Amino acid sequence: MAGDDDRMAPASSASHGQGGTFAIAEIAAAFDVAGERVVRAVHGEFGQSPDQPVDSRQAQHLAEVILGDQPLEQREAALMRLGAYTPRADITDASVDEKPVGEQSDRIRPSEEVPDIGAPREDG
Repeated sequence: MAGDDDRMAPASSASHGQGGTFAIAEIAAAFDVAGERVVRAVHGEFGQSPDQPVDSRQAQHLAEVILGDQPLEQREAALMRLGAYTPRADITDASVDEKPVGEQSDRIRPSEEVPDIGAPREDG
């Protein structure tokens, strides 16, 4: 089945994960768009030339830019086809955000009503 082989991603793109890099052609194939569209997006969003690799974080951003009109599931599927890091939407800790989880803005801050249970206790 030679036709099926044409749809397969190149072996070099398999399971790149969070630290992987991708070529324009790999992104275009995974997103099912023309290569020129990816070139324009990479140049416009990152100021990069087409011969520079795109990292996983940039690939996520490109999915939002290029596939922004599609449902989240389709954008995630495109990132998975590419082999890019794909955060789970149902887990807030799964993020490429550089801040440690304890410093993210959505964390509940200790208050008088809800104290920090990890803080040392004052037994008096």
